[in-house]
Amino acid sequence: MTQLPEIPGELAALLRSIAADFPVLLKENLVGVYLWGSLTYGAFDERCSDVDAVVVARRDLDDAGFSVLEKWFSGSAGRNPWTEKLDMRFVIDGEFLDKQSRCCGFYSGKLGRHGSDGNPIIWLNVGQCGLTLWGRDARLIAPAVSDQCLNDALLLELGYLKEDLAKNSGDRSDRSFRHNAYAVLTACRILYTARHRRIVSKERAYDWTVAAIPPERRQAVAAAWNNRLSSHGQTTSDLERDAAEFVRFAEEQAKQILVPQPTTH
Repeated sequence: MTQLPEIPGELAALLRSIAADFPVLLKENLVGVYLWGSLTYGAFDERCSDVDAVVVARRDLDDAGFSVLEKWFSGSAGRNPWTEKLDMRFVIDGEFLDKQSRCCGFYSGKLGRHGSDGNPIIWLNVGQCGLTLWGRDARLIAPAVSDQCLNDALLLELGYLKEDLAKNSGDRSDRSFRHNAYAVLTACRILYTARHRRIVSKERAYDWTVAAIPPERRQAVAAAWNNRLSSHGQTTSDLERDAAEFVRFAEEQAKQILVPQPTTH
């Protein structure tokens, strides 16, 4: 297992358990277990960060394998509170970017089956700075991500942010308040990745974005940064408008930055 960054003891214990137990549970079907996200680029914050992980298998989980993992997650949740913070997907080796591939995921404390989103952003992260809990080295397992594949994924993510903000319009709940901040800061990270082809923390993307965007756009970004750790808050029409406008602005900027698809003659 790769040496872990400084993290809470219970979280370190959970990751060690995954590294020890999954090879026994999945046997020859397991290729590797990898961390990505905030733990891999020095941005983990135990107050708000999820624990992002991806498990690579040789084939889709059968019913017996799925049942064994369900039991493991249930038992782990009773022993270790960090289990609820796991955001773990199970993908098939060689099908990482295939949206037709089968996939399982453990999200919000529940294991379920679903299709793969073929998200190249994960694999860009894994290839650049992912951490290996068990199996082949992260840099070797990650597929090459073409510019066009990454471009399409970044624009798709911005589209999802716009849809979610529109869906939440008029919602004055704490969840909506937090999501406005999340949407703006995620758009900052997308802009950074579009420009630099790297995945970085919200803080680094925030600093870069504030320096790079016009002054009139900075208020929305500053408000999102100030609200990012709030457990509750009142969403206002101004916050809604500013968040939606900033995500649209980010989309326009990303389209100008991203490498255009080559034309054929």
